[in-house]
Amino acid sequence: MPSAEVDLVGHDWGCILTARVASVRPDLVRTWAGGNGPISSRYVWHPLAKLWQDPVEGEWFMAALDPTSFAKDLVDGFDAPVEPVEEMVRHVDDTMKDSVLRLYRSAVTMGAEWEPALSKVTAPSLVFWGARDPACPVEFGHELGEALHATRVLTLDSNHWTVLERPAKVAAALEAHWAQGTGR
Repeated sequence: MPSAEVDLVGHDWGCILTARVASVRPDLVRTWAGGNGPISSRYVWHPLAKLWQDPVEGEWFMAALDPTSFAKDLVDGFDAPVEPVEEMVRHVDDTMKDSVLRLYRSAVTMGAEWEPALSKVTAPSLVFWGARDPACPVEFGHELGEALHATRVLTLDSNHWTVLERPAKVAAALEAHWAQGTGR
């Protein structure tokens, strides 16, 4: 059996997917940390996700997507820092658009399907969450922390992009988490 040598960290979909890995293969994970990615049967997808999940509306949205306008919406609506958003939208091509649509359409019932397995996570867990996230309310961060028996739930004065808005606080919490989780 492999030894757990991996410290997983994820944000948004990274949070969701790494928590899934930690729940189905706990033997591979030394520590887990994540934020702003709800895994809950109670979570109702945000309006943009619902639009992307619709086979007709999602295709129309992506066909009409203007990267500059999309970047402005992310900055204005989610307090996302301008420079990383501008860099990100430069990579929104047809492959990325198709990937986003497929991902969201595959996850309509993900919360209900994946939530029960969270109890199988054995790695020390840290949850970090932006208190002002309009897409993923902070209550889901606390719920995730409870489901994982997290050693800490860190609520940050930020919007959705915690790792971009509060990098020093997230980094300090991660370093403390890794030190505690590995006995270093």
